[in-house]
Amino acid sequence: MRVDIAEIDPRRVLGQVSDEQVLAIEQAALRIPSSAFEEHRLADYLAGYMSGFGMDVEMMEVAHPTKPGKRSRQPIARLRGTGGGASLMLNGHMDPGVEMPGWTVDPYGGKFEDGWVWGMGAHDDKGGLAAAIAGVEAIVRSGVRLKGDVLICPVVAHKLGGAGTRALLRAGIRTDYCINMEHSNNTIANVCVGVVMVRIRTRTPDLFFRYSREAKAKYFNAIEQQCEIVRRIGPSLEPIAPGGWMTFTPHPELPGFPTHTFDTIHKEHYYHPNHTGMTSRECEMTLQFRTVPGQTVESLRTDLTRLLEGIKRDHPAFDCEMSVPATGTEDSWNQSPMECPKGNPLVTALAEGQRVASGAAPVVGAHGRLGNVGDGNLTAALGIPTVQYGPGDIRIYNEWPTPDERVRLSDLVTAARAVTYATCRLCG
Repeated sequence: MRVDIAEIDPRRVLGQVSDEQVLAIEQAALRIPSSAFEEHRLADYLAGYMSGFGMDVEMMEVAHPTKPGKRSRQPIARLRGTGGGASLMLNGHMDPGVEMPGWTVDPYGGKFEDGWVWGMGAHDDKGGLAAAIAGVEAIVRSGVRLKGDVLICPVVAHKLGGAGTRALLRAGIRTDYCINMEHSNNTIANVCVGVVMVRIRTRTPDLFFRYSREAKAKYFNAIEQQCEIVRRIGPSLEPIAPGGWMTFTPHPELPGFPTHTFDTIHKEHYYHPNHTGMTSRECEMTLQFRTVPGQTVESLRTDLTRLLEGIKRDHPAFDCEMSVPATGTEDSWNQSPMECPKGNPLVTALAEGQRVASGAAPVVGAHGRLGNVGDGNLTAALGIPTVQYGPGDIRIYNEWPTPDERVRLSDLVTAARAVTYATCRLCG
């Protein structure tokens, strides 16, 4: 028998979520390796599981953004509503992070001990997906019939800048709301930073230890040029001060941002093997900025151009070219900051679900995702009200990525119940 949502309290539906159900989904997912563009086996398993409890599932092929001929696939599962209600996407990525050395357990064993589930992707993002799937399955088991459609989208290649979600959006998949099931310690991140990659290449004539005065006047060592850029931008992971070289308005939810890291630097020498194809006259640096709402690619490009022009005034031999976003990252690690108002129905419904599921006051704000971007940045950029929310907290580790990734089963279950509640409220 199907039950109309108006006839039932969503809190009753939460009882359909069980520890055993959530653990089973999580362990099954952990036991299937699924690196970026190797997600097909996990995609098939999740598609079969979701169709098994009544969702309509189609499979989408996704092409690798930089390797012609390489493909993976991702399921799009839809629980169809009766009509007239809002639609919701539950989005999470199937590819875990980098497998770091130092694991003390089998990263693909799905170990469960003392309340913790261990494995690659335990909370990044397989835990979030397990919670989302268990939450929607609970609605189906309860007999509740929603008005709006619910989509579960386990996507490929988040670690390549959201290739799977970008493919979904290019195909026209849209909903009224989106919960990006990213690890946030079950806090509701309605504000998140953005990311822009930048590449700067400096040049200088090659000089040896004998040179003319005229040649020396035109020489500014390409590495030292990069050092001057680094000096003027400031140290990695240090907050960029307002009123300095960068134009932005500080956001109260994002303390310490905007900021940046210097990621790579390459310089060749004519007496050593060449690894980059650059000449020995050149030095190339890649860095990334984590931005706050109000900043754009264009504003960052303007700020950096002004900074580089200042170096040129002080050092006439300074010679560089810059790409913002870095060439090749335009459709990957190039994502706008996101913000969903606290009064939006998505935020209030999930906050109430978290309160009911956990018995504690919900935390709304950037805290649990501070410094992170997720595929929710992409949906938000299209105007879809989005939050990032899910079990697990990377701050329990000494480094990230990390060996021995793990998540509390109780946090998975809480997330599943919170999602169940929010889905009933939003789509009913």
